[in-house]
Amino acid sequence: NPVERAVRLYHLAGVNGKSPEGYFNLGHILWTGCPENSDDAIIPPDIEKSLWAFDKAIELGDADAMYFVGVHRMSLHGEDRRKGLALIQLAADYHHGGALYYLALLHRNGDTELDMSPSLETFREFLEKATDCHDPDALFLRAHCIFHGEDGYAQDYRLALDGFLESASAGNPDGANSAGAMLHTGGYGGEIKKDQIKAFELYQEAAEMGSIEGWRNVVACYALGQGVPKCER
Repeated sequence: NPVERAVRLYHLAGVNGKSPEGYFNLGHILWTGCPENSDDAIIPPDIEKSLWAFDKAIELGDADAMYFVGVHRMSLHGEDRRKGLALIQLAADYHHGGALYYLALLHRNGDTELDMSPSLETFREFLEKATDCHDPDALFLRAHCIFHGEDGYAQDYRLALDGFLESASAGNPDGANSAGAMLHTGGYGGEIKKDQIKAFELYQEAAEMGSIEGWRNVVACYALGQGVPKCER
């Protein structure tokens, strides 16, 4: 069976080849099972073995494993959460974009159990580091803050549009929808030129990334003939 063969190969890559990627991929399959969420899984979920594989990947310096296990432990309580935070901070030291973004949100909101007060300064510091790693969610959030002029960012519609477009290119569907919405209407004090053709393309892009809002915008464009020939069927 191809799935069972993949599990064996990932295990061998980790044990014999000291491959952090092998251990991480093994851990991921064992975490979810394969196929995922199936009563007839070829490989059933095994959290204990999965965490063993992730721990091995962490020992070999795999930042994805550090982040994954860290987020899991942060969903628990007490000392587990502190261990989780330490792993996320370690992943951030490896310039893991997701970990840096996670820390940005943590400092934005604060965490009473971890004795962490909200800090916009630290939030921005981690958010900027996450955007330097081209994290899609970080790019979107920064653009969102710039659009609204909040969380310590000055309002700048042109810069916000550029940020939404950058986040869309990195794979964030909300960025594509937001950029599309800005171009669909244009304006914003004369800073943004109306371009409904480009807006439609961005809505399509968001839809292809699985965004329901993107699909709704695509349908609306066809119904109204905005940026695309009108379709009344």
